[in-house]
Amino acid sequence: MTAAKKTAQPGVGAWASAEGKGLEAEPRAYLRMAAILKKRILDGGCKCGDKLPAEAALSREYGLALMTVRQAVGVLAEQGLVERVPGRGTYVRELSWSRAPFYIDGLVEAVRSSQARVTIIKSEVRKANAQVAARLGLELGDSVIFLRRHVKREEETLLVQEGYLLLDPLRPVVEAELEATYLTGLFTGSGEGLIKKAVLSITPVVLSKGDALVLGREAGAAAFNLEYCFYDAALAPLATGRFVTSENQLKLVAQTGLSG
Repeated sequence: MTAAKKTAQPGVGAWASAEGKGLEAEPRAYLRMAAILKKRILDGGCKCGDKLPAEAALSREYGLALMTVRQAVGVLAEQGLVERVPGRGTYVRELSWSRAPFYIDGLVEAVRSSQARVTIIKSEVRKANAQVAARLGLELGDSVIFLRRHVKREEETLLVQEGYLLLDPLRPVVEAELEATYLTGLFTGSGEGLIKKAVLSITPVVLSKGDALVLGREAGAAAFNLEYCFYDAALAPLATGRFVTSENQLKLVAQTGLSG
């Protein structure tokens, strides 16, 4: 987007709101701040190309820490509502309908269910092959932990997973972490664990005999293969691998326009 060049006005003008008073005392204040700014945009008071007030001005107006305001603006940028232009400022964007991200809410809810459980089928140290080494930023032949796990809900197997995670001699991997951290971190969305980012690639496949047996389906039946890579807060790769699930467990839902 080519943002319209505007002269910054003193204060916050149309961006001011009584709703923002006392926000700093609230938990996750940046999300409330982002919601207030988003409302200003969606109400039509601020048009495409309008420049947001400087973060310092917003900080003063709302009585928030500068970092809180910066996080709030970052949320709007992630949602595609604003664009940060280096050296010029942050501008309201035109809504784009060219992207249609797919969501896997059904599978997420199934895995997050209190009835879901993760079982380790195999755990061993292996040498990273070329693909694993490239994804995890390692040298060919470096040691990694290989895991094969099943995710079940009651007696039904939802997912078969095979993955590799970093072997860090300075940070022992405990059994609870093997069972949960690198797997459920993708689905919880809490941001409280090690995983801060996950990249998924979904492709249709047919089930092998081994996976079909575990998932209770016939060999050759339709399924989905979800390749993943997990990253920490520094965006360094933590783990990579794949999930396999039968076609009835994964419903892809697309959304265009506004995020959130």
